[in-house]
Amino acid sequence: MESFGTLEGRQDYTIHGQLYARLFFHIDGDPETIHQCQLPSDAFDIDLQIGDPIRITMLMRTVMEIRKVVNA
Repeated sequence: MESFGTLEGRQDYTIHGQLYARLFFHIDGDPETIHQCQLPSDAFDIDLQIGDPIRITMLMRTVMEIRKVVNA
């Protein structure tokens, strides 16, 4: 399932030299609820910045990846 939203925060960290991020976001239509997830670097765009529009891919209510929405 895909949802769209806005990135609200980002905390990068490394484990054994691999980049991970704790990402905070809200889903369009519910700006009052901030969700969070922790993802490895291959599951999110490295250049994500706070305020970016994002596409959130979920499987069974678990975030699998977050990508920046690029306007065509």
